[in-house]
Order: sequence, then structure tokens, then C-alpha cells
Amino acid sequence: MPSFSELMQGNGVFRDKNVLSPHFVPSQLLFRDEEIKRVMQAVMPVLKGSRARNLFVYGKTGTGKTCVAKHVLLKLDEERNLRAKSVYLNCRIYDSRYKIMQKVISHFNPSSAKTGYSFAHLYDRFLDWIEGPGDEGADGKNMVLVLDEVDVVKDLDNLIYTLTRANDDLKKGSVSVIGISNKINFKQRLDTRSKSALCEDEVVFQPYDAQQLQGILDQRVAKGFADDVVLPGAINLASAIAAGDNGDARYALALLLRAGEVGERKKIEKISEKEVEEARKAADEDKAAEIIGSLPEHQKLVLYALAVVTDDVHYKRLVEEEGEKYYFSGEVYERYRAMAKKMGQDPRTSRWYREYLHELETLGLINSIESGKGVRGHATLLRLAYESSKIKSIVEKTVVRE
Repeated sequence: MPSFSELMQGNGVFRDKNVLSPHFVPSQLLFRDEEIKRVMQAVMPVLKGSRARNLFVYGKTGTGKTCVAKHVLLKLDEERNLRAKSVYLNCRIYDSRYKIMQKVISHFNPSSAKTGYSFAHLYDRFLDWIEGPGDEGADGKNMVLVLDEVDVVKDLDNLIYTLTRANDDLKKGSVSVIGISNKINFKQRLDTRSKSALCEDEVVFQPYDAQQLQGILDQRVAKGFADDVVLPGAINLASAIAAGDNGDARYALALLLRAGEVGERKKIEKISEKEVEEARKAADEDKAAEIIGSLPEHQKLVLYALAVVTDDVHYKRLVEEEGEKYYFSGEVYERYRAMAKKMGQDPRTSRWYREYLHELETLGLINSIESGKGVRGHATLLRLAYESSKIKSIVEKTVVRE
């Protein structure tokens, strides 16, 4: 039985794992100079005692939006302007107007962290704090509030109205918002009033290309791994994989982190393309689990039905195409119908079933082909994109009750 000290010694693959975390903000952000400049220009007025511009930042996951916002807030703090205040909030944690207001107040006044106050009371406390004297004695503070993944706030329109209205109610000081979202069509959900208030200015983050991702990985590897542990081929492969997955730097970093952990378990001295491939498989399975967990219940049942058919040793009508085993869509549908009825639910029609198959294939969870020679009539053939046992395990945790 190993001791903790023995496990902690490891084989020296990593120097600092934190550097590979998506939450780590490097002192130098690569390939985002223009975006940093745009965000800095938006918040710069608070250093002159004025209200910052509201800003909306959007782009796909892993394009550096959060890193840039945090980087700019750190630069703002370095100015040591005691009337310029900023707060960063992850809206997946603080997902309502009440929670956000309470957190902002308690951030600067921990004694106000108690729950149970009405929202009106919190709002008045907030205005009093903004208008009150700062650390240097002058009245009025200029607040920049960064709301990451702002699209998940349940009462978003009310939140935006409250924060913009605060500037009308304040005699001194100001409140500004930087909203961050990875949903490009997010603005369509806002009413006209909120859209015009939040989107005074916009910054769009484009995905990283393979060369940029390679530069980012080189930077992190130099600090996160021991010298000469990660081979150039591993970095090139991780960059290429992530570039093909919407230019997601978080995914690229996760691949290298997992590859390093694979190397630790193997007790090897070099991280190569082989470890990156193993990491990719594990990361893809994690992503699949996340996607499956968010599916509507009947789509989960369709996926489960295909997994059951795949595992049925008595199933004789499978079709092999290029070494892969496929199963008849009609028989999967019948298995789904039986499963839904057993659970006391009304099965969806065949039209809805076809829609489900299309969505599951779009998400990369299944593959389908049309039947060719050797199959009577016209039929759709299906197979899982992941191991059936893992699909069943994921679905059973949320839907299926044996």
C-alpha cells in the first residue's frame, strides 16, 4: 500500500498543474491583444471618475473570453484607483438577480452576507455603498461588474433593468456591466430594453487556429511540465485536435493535462502522441456524458434502446459495413416503445423518433447509414459512437430504473 508521500513524489512529469487549468490567467495572454485593448477601452473611464461602457463579449467556448476579462480586471486593480471597483461573477453559480446582488454587496462588505433580506433592501444597501465614501474618503465609486455566462441568469431582463436603473438612482458613482456568453444568438432572448442597455459595445472572439493553439500550449507547457517531458509531436497533435474542435484552447489544455496524468500512471518520462490520443478518448467520453445528461428524457431512452440492442447477444440481423456493426432503426424503435411503456410513458411517434435520431447523430452520439445491397427494402442502420456499457451507465443514472 503506497503512502501519500510516495504518491506525491510521482515521476516528475508536472511542475505546476494549475498552469494547465482553464481558470489560470497567465501574465501574458497570447493572440488576444486587440480584444484586451477593446475591453480596456470600455472600462477605462472608471479611472477618470466616470461610468464605464457596458460591453457584451461573446464567442465559442475556449476562445479566451474569461481570461481576457480577468486579465483586464487585474490590470485595473494594479492602477490602485480606490474609487474604481470591480467584481467577477460566474453566473452558473450566481444565477439570479437576488444572488448576484447579494454576492456583490458581500464581496465588499462580508458582514452583509446574511440571507433573508428582501431584494429592495439589498438594492438600497447597494446604492448606499456605491454613493458612500471610498477608502480615500471621496464619495462615489465606479463599479464594473463582469457577469460570465450571463445567459444562464434566470431573470436576466430584470437584472439588466436593475443594474442600468441604478445609474438613474445614483447621485454619485456608477455601475457598468460586462456580459460574457458563448452563445452567439444569446441577444435574441433579450427584450429590446435590455438589449440596448447591455450591448452598448460588443467584442467577438474568434476561435484559435492550430498555430495559435500551439503557441498557447508551448507557453503553458514551459511552466506546467518539467523540462523536456512533453514531446513536440504531442503539442502538435493536441493543437490540431483542438483546432478541429472549434479552436477550443480549454480542450487543448485539458488534453495535455490528461496526457500528463496518463504518463504519471504509466511512470514514463516522455509525453508523446500516444498519451494525447488516450487523453482524447477519455475527454471525448466525458464530453459525451455531459451531452447525454442534458438530453430530453425520450432522446435518452432512444439512445438506451440502441445500447440494449447492441448488447443483445441473440440479435441476429446486424449488418456489417467496413468492419462496423449496424442495427436496424425499426427494431431499435420497437425496443424504445416497449421501454417507454414499461416506464409508464407514451412513446413518441415514428416522426419524432426520426427527429431524435437526427439530433443524436448531430451531437456525435450515434452514426447512421442507409442500407445497401443484401438488405431487402430500404432501411436506416444505426450504431453507437461510444461503448454501449458506458452509454447505458450514463442513462441509467438519470432515467432508467430497473
